[in-house]
Amino acid sequence: MATLATGCGKNAVTVSPPTPSPAVAARCARLGDTLPQRLESLSSRVISPRTPLVHAWGKPPVVMTCGVGQPTGYSPTSSETTAVNGVRWFEQAGSDPVVWTAVGADSSSAQPVFIRLTVPTSYSGQGAFLVDLAPALRAALTN
Repeated sequence: MATLATGCGKNAVTVSPPTPSPAVAARCARLGDTLPQRLESLSSRVISPRTPLVHAWGKPPVVMTCGVGQPTGYSPTSSETTAVNGVRWFEQAGSDPVVWTAVGADSSSAQPVFIRLTVPTSYSGQGAFLVDLAPALRAALTN
């Protein structure tokens, strides 16, 4: 899981970006061009170091990381997922934060791209974030 902390003095979100394959990294970079500037009422945040693989909104930050590995406990054939506007999500509910991982779309490509959304439990109605992200993620997961 990426390390999260608020950056010193510049209000940036400090992250440890993943190291996906070049093909996955290219798809993640395209995803960044289509992401919403806001998730519900949460404004986009600056990431440190700057990377096309990680995006954040709000304070405390909701962090989306593209190109992560398959989530622990997830099996493509037997895990329960939630479909939101054409994107399948695997939820890992813990005490704090809740981790949602996009594990596929209605027309997923052969090479999976896993996209993790880490949401502090202080945010209620987390499903609205999944709805806001669905168009951009669906495009990234199917192209």
